[in-house]
Amino acid sequence: MSQLSDFVLNFCREVGGIVEPPAYGVSAVLLPDEVARRLQIEPYQHLAFDDTPATEDSQPGQPTLLYYGHPLVERMLEDVRRRPASVRMAVTGLRLEKRGLAEAARQALACPNGHLAAAPHAEETPALGHYVRFNFKASLVTDEKHEQLTSVLMHVQGGYAVLEQTAPEEVAVLQPELPPDAAHLPVVPLAWLPGRRDERDGPPLLPAGSGDPLSEAVMAGLLERAQTAACVDLAAPLETLGHRAARHLELDRARLEQYYADLQHDLERRVARADEERRAGLLGKLHALQLERQNKLLDVEAKYALRLTLELINASVIVQPKIVLPMCLENRSVTVTRWAAWDPLLHRIEPWVCDACGLPSYRLYLCSGGHLAHKECLAPQCVDCKRIYCQLCSQEMQTCAVCQRPVCVHSLNRCDTCGRGTCREHRGLCHADNGQPARLTPAVAEPAPAPAAVPPSPEPAKPEKRQKAPKAAAAPKVGAAAALRRKASRQQAVGQRIEVYAEASLPVIRAWVFGAKRELAVRSWELMAEGIHIQCECEKGIDCGRTGLLMRPAPPDRIEVQMQAEIDLLRQEYQVPAKRVSFFYVVNDMARPEHRLLLRGHWKEGTWLSLARQGFERHVGWR
Repeated sequence: MSQLSDFVLNFCREVGGIVEPPAYGVSAVLLPDEVARRLQIEPYQHLAFDDTPATEDSQPGQPTLLYYGHPLVERMLEDVRRRPASVRMAVTGLRLEKRGLAEAARQALACPNGHLAAAPHAEETPALGHYVRFNFKASLVTDEKHEQLTSVLMHVQGGYAVLEQTAPEEVAVLQPELPPDAAHLPVVPLAWLPGRRDERDGPPLLPAGSGDPLSEAVMAGLLERAQTAACVDLAAPLETLGHRAARHLELDRARLEQYYADLQHDLERRVARADEERRAGLLGKLHALQLERQNKLLDVEAKYALRLTLELINASVIVQPKIVLPMCLENRSVTVTRWAAWDPLLHRIEPWVCDACGLPSYRLYLCSGGHLAHKECLAPQCVDCKRIYCQLCSQEMQTCAVCQRPVCVHSLNRCDTCGRGTCREHRGLCHADNGQPARLTPAVAEPAPAPAAVPPSPEPAKPEKRQKAPKAAAAPKVGAAAALRRKASRQQAVGQRIEVYAEASLPVIRAWVFGAKRELAVRSWELMAEGIHIQCECEKGIDCGRTGLLMRPAPPDRIEVQMQAEIDLLRQEYQVPAKRVSFFYVVNDMARPEHRLLLRGHWKEGTWLSLARQGFERHVGWR
């Protein structure tokens, strides 16, 4: 049976028609009345197929001979195009009970400058979460055209792309409809839409059947973010194709330069030897040659210019029940409420989303404006009141007119005379230098006075009898005891063992150093857009030389060696033998023992590592 007959008969079956097995090459089809009216034919048809167009129309009583380009085939194709290609699926069979969700959220979510607790009178509530998978056809065009399919799964409530390792399709069985006991559940609200990020009390749960998560505005915003994520996924093939195109461009430019250089040299030689009558014509040819050379170079650059186009093929919506609990984050200046969500499919707390960059994270800072933000998305801290604002609240931060240090608008001292603002330390110096801010000069330390000359003491006379001279009392050293205490406090602790955990869902490695009776240190390495970010919580506190550092990630085949070297440094720092280092790989909150450091996901993706290296180079000016 040909592809034409497959398409036509399958179309008839999908629209609810009845198709009898073909006899003598003719198929009997009975279509619903509505479909028959839409196709402008009778409901009962006898269909035959031929690859070549018929020379004359079918006679009454004879089967309808269909071929490529037949009006009925074209109407079927148009009907298929009008029907949406998207589907809606649901995750079923989940246990919607979770005790101790508040404690699990406090353990998973970290807020260094705020306190996290369950909201008053709050209870765990089952609610519906949504995912949308966008399937794109990507066209990478230079002098050649390469096409490939790419897929991006978006978290509707969070507004971010989900890793394929945590996709619901990978670990669950999907059904067309939700079970009746889950269809009445409320919907988890969206927190990433403009205006909702500033709601400190958190948006309430949406009533059952609400279409807000799948509204046109929401889908348009998710599609834009999905296109950005798809471009990130295509960075590796784009880089490879870009290098190839650059090499071909270099070769073609060299060929054109050589060709037109030879022509120009020949014309210049003819101009030098020509008389006055022919010189003007040759100079015109020389000018035209130079214009032609520039146009040819522009044409070859346009030929090898790299272009990427994304065409949306279809989308699928996945509905999954989850368990949510409102949580309060508070510090001395602000209190906000956010929903903590438990994923019963993956058995983990879902990360919160940075309000500034829109990326998920388990470690966020509480902005004084009521936002949650990464450390990299924060504005400089106020020097007076120590308030912290994120990039969304940049209007809340000013600078001192004298020292140029950051000061928030709450601590800024505005001068009534000149109108300038200063910090608390330089108040009143905003117009001290002839109406201009005072110029700060570094203080020069005065030289210490020279010690007074002490005359040498006369040598004591020897006693007549042999006896021991009394010991002179030692002069007390000022601050010696305090120095000894500081030295003892800085003395390096000795560890007994180290446990290293590599996360499967996040590009994070955490190492715990344990002593004989207590935990000594926790050091983490997180792959971020600016490189590998190191954080350490140990007995050295702010004197730790490793915390806050950025590392340039190695290529995928060397990244495990690089991170193993970091763990060896930690082991040597706490004098832990190599045989007392244990490695674990965490999947769905379950730690699986490994005999070595095992990295997967973004750690082994060349695209993410390449982008992180580029971000590191931009961040620190690396060459």
